[in-house]
Amino acid sequence: MAYATAEQLATAMHLTATPANQAQLDSCLEAAATEIDQVCDRVDPMPTPAPDLVVQVNIARGVEWMKAADAAFGGVGYADIGILKTPPDGMMRHMVTLLPYKQQWGLA
Repeated sequence: MAYATAEQLATAMHLTATPANQAQLDSCLEAAATEIDQVCDRVDPMPTPAPDLVVQVNIARGVEWMKAADAAFGGVGYADIGILKTPPDGMMRHMVTLLPYKQQWGLA
């Protein structure tokens, strides 16, 4: 279950949530929430409502998922400045942000 709404994601992308883009917005938020759940590896469910930090990561990663098709080959082209390289680490840079909500560390 996503921690942010389609309207929040659309606002972050300077869009309006419409019936035409609702499924894509929801899908990207769900993908990001799945990553958040995997990173946090919680025994207890995430508090409801989700902490603001978790909501912000869900939105930020949702934006990345929405734009992923535009950067399918690792870069986004712009006529004025050339190609901007996309970060190669995906969810990794958000992991540090989510550390306060991680419950299991997998140490032996």
